[in-house]
Amino acid sequence: MPDTLKKIWTQTETDARAEAELVRELCVHPLTARLLVNRGLSDPAKADAFLRPDLSQLHDPFGLPDMDKAAHRIAEALANEETIFIHGDYDVDGVTSTALYVRTLTALGGKIVYRVPHRKLDGYDLKSRAIDHAKEQGATLVITSDCGIQAREAVTYANSLGLTVIVTDHHEPGETLPPAYAVVNPHRHDSTYPFPFLAGVGVAFKTMQAVVRLVRPEHETAYIQKFLDLVACGTVADVMPLQGENRVFASFGLKALARTRKVGLRALLEGARIDTSKPLSAEAVGFGIGPRINAVGRLDDAAIALDLMLTGDPEEALRLVETLNNFNAERQIAQKRILAEAIAQVADRDMDLTKVLVVASPGWNAGVVGIVAGKLVEMFQRPSIVIGVDETETNGKGSARSIPGFDMFKGIQICRDLLDSCGGHEMAAGLSLKMAQFDTFVSTINAHAASVLTDDDFIPRISHDGVIDPGQITISLLDEWEQFAPFGDKNPEPRFSSTGVRVCETRRIGKDLSHLKMRVRTEEMDPMDCVGWGHGGWSDEVGPGESLDLLYSPQINEWNGRRSVQLLIKDIRRAGG
Repeated sequence: MPDTLKKIWTQTETDARAEAELVRELCVHPLTARLLVNRGLSDPAKADAFLRPDLSQLHDPFGLPDMDKAAHRIAEALANEETIFIHGDYDVDGVTSTALYVRTLTALGGKIVYRVPHRKLDGYDLKSRAIDHAKEQGATLVITSDCGIQAREAVTYANSLGLTVIVTDHHEPGETLPPAYAVVNPHRHDSTYPFPFLAGVGVAFKTMQAVVRLVRPEHETAYIQKFLDLVACGTVADVMPLQGENRVFASFGLKALARTRKVGLRALLEGARIDTSKPLSAEAVGFGIGPRINAVGRLDDAAIALDLMLTGDPEEALRLVETLNNFNAERQIAQKRILAEAIAQVADRDMDLTKVLVVASPGWNAGVVGIVAGKLVEMFQRPSIVIGVDETETNGKGSARSIPGFDMFKGIQICRDLLDSCGGHEMAAGLSLKMAQFDTFVSTINAHAASVLTDDDFIPRISHDGVIDPGQITISLLDEWEQFAPFGDKNPEPRFSSTGVRVCETRRIGKDLSHLKMRVRTEEMDPMDCVGWGHGGWSDEVGPGESLDLLYSPQINEWNGRRSVQLLIKDIRRAGG
């Protein structure tokens, strides 16, 4: 059977009273009410706002910590014709937020210089070398974009040179903030901002909105409309929770992206073969746009992607997109090789004693190891850290991915004395270290994980919205559920389970025959089609008349002008298994 790890199916706890109230107040289907309650939207007003996102739901940017200081200082720099230096990051969030700053400040008449770091040559975050570059360019104001919250040394150095630094970031702060003039970050411990889960580009968007309000208040609405495409790209690609303001950004931003007039974005959509004649999904950004921008930052220079975001020349845009596509293909090859080598390293490990998988090797590109870490988490249900080692085998640079129940950022902070640098979130982090500290680091983080994780944490779970008969799913109901889109983190596609479903027929599909096509029925339902990506092995395990339990996302299948309900299988087990 296909899955290496058997999953536990968990059903979100229901609240019949809250569901009934939503049915009554909003006139929605009972299953729609269940989906809303399962997403924490039991209050009719909040549920209605969720189903009908509106730009008026965006919060006042001046509610962010230090925003008043930051916006007024940037406005002052514009008025005084100071040179402003923008320092970004090399992922999609960093590239889109830098592009947003550069485009907006340039439109406001600013003298702008900008830079995104080279992953191999510069490493992550604001460094003293970048401050020297800013000084050489005549900058008096430095603005960080999607970075800087851990850059205390570089900010201190900038202060010593007489530069003003404004940090705009969304990563978790350490115990102390950098000594910047202003630190705009919704995760600050003293923040009272209503929505802390903005992406870096979301913080940049808010910062520029505040500045526009100060210097060109009549253009604030136009500004919002103009940059929804960029903020949606960075928010979705950085896998931020699609709730609150992020849902508004994604909902309106994906529509704006489909009709964008930005030459680089338009060329990228075409180069990724994304059909903009249909509503864009978060998946299109996450799997089409994101990997291409990230690939060039992982393997070479993210400035290439930034050039694409800023260009107005269609021919240049086509050349840059071709470059991004080539780097993405190269990234896929490197990822496959590194994953195979990482799996070989852990093959003989005792998983009962291994709480955190830590693997390292020379020749592993530090820009690809984060993807591999994520794959190891999927395969072994263990927090995973993958480290690329330099040619001298002296220094390592790696990425970490985690599982629910283990705060990776806190974990590496406990090992801070063993590391040269670190930063990140609860579920993802980056680090660098001397390889002489490797063994101590491995034992220390495993000891910490052993103290906070239980055996149950290592069993993968897949949640669903309830047990139903699939015959309850209709085309009209699925059309109603389109209001829940865009789907993403913290707003997953509806998922249900059904028990004792009878198999009518099965067959393998796909070029490598690894996928499953199946028809099933119940006493209450005529035969219905199912598709299970990666579940082709079940075709050899079950036959007509046998019973299965299915966990699936219902969807509409359109073929030859006909629309029908189809179940996209997420997991399968024998009935009662």
